[in-house]
Amino acid sequence: MKMFLSLMGACLVVAPAHAQTRDWTPQNLVQEALHKNPEIRFYEAEIEAARAGRLSAARLSDPVLSMETGAMSIAGQTDGAVWRAEIAQVFDFPGRLALRKAIADQDITLAELGLEQCKSQLGNQVRALAGDVVLLRRKEAAARSVQERLRSLIEVLVQRDTGAVSALLERRILEAALLTSTRTLTEAAKEADAASAGLAVLCGLAPEERLNLADADTAFPEARSLQTLKQQAAKTNFGLQQKRLEVAKQGLKVDLTKTERWGDITFGPYMAGQHAGGTQIEGGVVFSIPLPLWGKNKGQVAAEKARAQQAEALLAAALRDLERDLAVSRSAYVAELSALSQWRPESEKEFRDAATEADRHFRLGAVPAATYVEMQRGYLEAMDALIESRRSAWKHRMELERLIGSPMKADEGRSAKAVVQQN
Repeated sequence: MKMFLSLMGACLVVAPAHAQTRDWTPQNLVQEALHKNPEIRFYEAEIEAARAGRLSAARLSDPVLSMETGAMSIAGQTDGAVWRAEIAQVFDFPGRLALRKAIADQDITLAELGLEQCKSQLGNQVRALAGDVVLLRRKEAAARSVQERLRSLIEVLVQRDTGAVSALLERRILEAALLTSTRTLTEAAKEADAASAGLAVLCGLAPEERLNLADADTAFPEARSLQTLKQQAAKTNFGLQQKRLEVAKQGLKVDLTKTERWGDITFGPYMAGQHAGGTQIEGGVVFSIPLPLWGKNKGQVAAEKARAQQAEALLAAALRDLERDLAVSRSAYVAELSALSQWRPESEKEFRDAATEADRHFRLGAVPAATYVEMQRGYLEAMDALIESRRSAWKHRMELERLIGSPMKADEGRSAKAVVQQN
């Protein structure tokens, strides 16, 4: 009896609790991803490292204490010890410390911009996947409704089987359609599950967790003019901002390298003494500067100037690539809006109602099997075309948001149809 109770207790411990389904909004998922994503902590640590570098750049080098000791022998005199102690402080050339601080400040700004970019792109990925999951679930639901209608109808026909050849052929037609719809449903479910698993992992959740998405925004705002997009991206695109900071930072490095043509100044007090043949104490100051005082560091200055030219070239190339990507993404987005404008708002409902009506009339004998199957197939193909157009438009909208570095509001333009008519 004791062993039985122990086994029952162990089973209760290891049995997993039934996971409750939780409703999510895209905004909740974005917050979850920002809270759990490890890259966020990486960039936060990068900011702390840059700030620590700023503290180091603002400090003067520590003074150096040097000591010497030895012995001296003088003929006919008493031997004795000799010693020397010196404290030397290195002073930077005027303006060099300020340049180091400015470069360190640029490093902090770059690290902070990297964190903002990571958060923005992570939020963009979450919203993109959330919209994709919503659309794929709708595609899966349409395929499931057709499959359920076909399966239910076949069960009715089996019960009514009269042995007639026409009845047998109708059943075979419906069974073939059921197999096709099952394949369609399987593919749709696989796509939806894959997108859902990717979204869950991105948000730090278990990949098998089913995400019930509510209030997912899959609207398509007006595609603003290419010039407007360029102007906004020039201000808010993270890649361009980073390249500009790199150019400014490299300019400061050139100035710093120029100041390094003049060596550091070392200054400090010293004392020395000897006890051979009597005691002598000496004191004074030490001043040193490297020679020659001119023509130094030319190679390093030239190298930093070349890197500055490289940074400017990379900025120009990034701007060119950004303009190209904006033009391509906007063109693709407008093309998808054009395709979506061909759909009337009530078209989706009309196709769904027609598929349901075909099922009802086929049961009443008013519609032949071929017409019924064709209607179900047409409904699935229409829904597939609509959802794929929406998915493609959603993908291009998310790409435009990534390029300009900020979300496009769904209420900032007119309807997709009005936009297409204008363009």
